[in-house]
Amino acid sequence: MSVPGRSGVCAVIVTWNPDLERLTKVVEALSPQANGVVIVDNGSGNFDEVSSRWSAHDNTHVIGLPENLGIGAALNVGVEHALLAHPAWVLTMDQDTLVDDGAIEGILSSYATLDANTQDRCAILALRPHPQPASIWLTRYAEHLMIVRELGLFIERRGVITSGNLVKADVAERVHFNESLFIDQVDFDFCFSLRHLGYLVIQQKAISMDHVLGERYSDVERVHPYENAQRLYYIVRNSTYLVVRRRLPIRFCVVQVVVFCGAYVSINGASSCLNCVLVVVRGVVDGLMRRMGRREYPLLQKGRR
Repeated sequence: MSVPGRSGVCAVIVTWNPDLERLTKVVEALSPQANGVVIVDNGSGNFDEVSSRWSAHDNTHVIGLPENLGIGAALNVGVEHALLAHPAWVLTMDQDTLVDDGAIEGILSSYATLDANTQDRCAILALRPHPQPASIWLTRYAEHLMIVRELGLFIERRGVITSGNLVKADVAERVHFNESLFIDQVDFDFCFSLRHLGYLVIQQKAISMDHVLGERYSDVERVHPYENAQRLYYIVRNSTYLVVRRRLPIRFCVVQVVVFCGAYVSINGASSCLNCVLVVVRGVVDGLMRRMGRREYPLLQKGRR
């Protein structure tokens, strides 16, 4: 149930060593569509440039964290600040996702066509990104695993990525992001928490944003998303942790690991196979042992950054 007096959307963007040109486009695309923009910087080396560029903007507030505390912690800080403006929705974004013109107005208009019960139970309205460059059958299969049912102009899902999510403000006040995961799978954990409480996570069918998944390399036969050893470790560790807690489908976990391991080896060459295996083993062990938070291991520094 909405709280009286709330209106509009406040956006939260988490940054870490952002590409300033891309971030500028992100902020400029959001500013006309949101009542305010909160940028939470996770200890970037170029924080002074980020701060000087947007601190003077009337509807933009920049918060600098002393070090990289992870995506969950940064989101919690940003959401807490955004809620001070009493918005109806908080839009969570990352530093390189561009929303289309009119995307927010469009998804809220579509939301108004849903029946009253669905509107009341909805916790997340997710914008839909353009398809990723590597639409192999495994990624299509993983996508299918996340779909629950169709809801007119929307699809009910088990989970969605963090970027491009309109979270109902009164829900955001009560359900926080898991800071122990540090990075990766924070979004699916958050979605599970909402669904466990009886809320719905729905995504519009229409495409309205450009989201960059991982890094993109085109110096191989196909352009596809890629994550380095550090990110691969967090994907494996956090997925293992969530699977054990029954918060993520095991088949989805396996597909993710296979896809990103394949990308890691294809980019770094056959000689990287052993290191890839060691990263996966370390991630699985830490996930099972619940060794969470930020982790630094020498083997995670190998391979393309």
